Amino acid sequence: MIDWIKAVDELDLGLFSVIPSQTSDKDRRSLLAVQRAIGRKRGEYAYLEIGSYLGGSIQPHLCDDRCKIIYSIDPRSSQQPDDRAVGCVVYYENNSTERMLRMLDLIGCGTISKVHCFESEASGIEPGKIAESPLIAFIDGEHTRSAAIADFQFCLNVLSKNGIILFHDFSIVYPAILDVIRQLKKSRQRFSYLKLGGDIFGIFFDQDILRSDPHLHSLYRKNYYLLPVFLLHAWLKKSLPDWLVAMIQNFLRRRCSAGIGNQDKSCERSGR
Repeated sequence: MIDWIKAVDELDLGLFSVIPSQTSDKDRRSLLAVQRAIGRKRGEYAYLEIGSYLGGSIQPHLCDDRCKIIYSIDPRSSQQPDDRAVGCVVYYENNSTERMLRMLDLIGCGTISKVHCFESEASGIEPGKIAESPLIAFIDGEHTRSAAIADFQFCLNVLSKNGIILFHDFSIVYPAILDVIRQLKKSRQRFSYLKLGGDIFGIFFDQDILRSDPHLHSLYRKNYYLLPVFLLHAWLKKSLPDWLVAMIQNFLRRRCSAGIGNQDKSCERSGR
């Protein structure tokens, strides 16, 4: 018999083994670290997810007794536009709530009845339908700037005041993330943000969470400057010819590997 809470505490990636998930090992470790931090600090919690598909990222929460309710929001469309390329469309085969619930039931733990499903865009759901304010919200729906911003706004409206909003595929939806960070700063809300492992980005309204978990704290120390470095890289890639970008990247890599001075340590921390 698996001790699921112990498995979460150990960041056991086997918790994602039953249902295929469109996440990398680094993504999964980041998601589990957030789940561990919330479970340890808050005890019981509610989880909300936008864009569930097969339920791969729901499975660790289903088996965690501290998670009392799961909200799954997914319009269950067969295809969606995607900002990873001009005109890109992503297809979802046999995308149904019934299929997801059958797959979750195969895990053999947790209670399926705690999964509450909404076949709708988040913007079409009345916030009052989310009876328990989630402490963790995971946005992995339509990967366009407008949709990601709308999903964030919905999550912000229903989130616990000490909650966390996570985005998947930061490398695609980062323009939306920059918009919501500017929005939060303008409204003078207290929050921290951090690029986590893999392609996960987190906005934390309980800033102590980043210090309370060893994995999250190590990512904070490593990735503190990653966002501005990433934006500089994106600007260079857009503005300069490929050969010059490649030359700059090679120069920075050589300096990082040579370990010269403080600039080299910054490169290592940024992960670039």
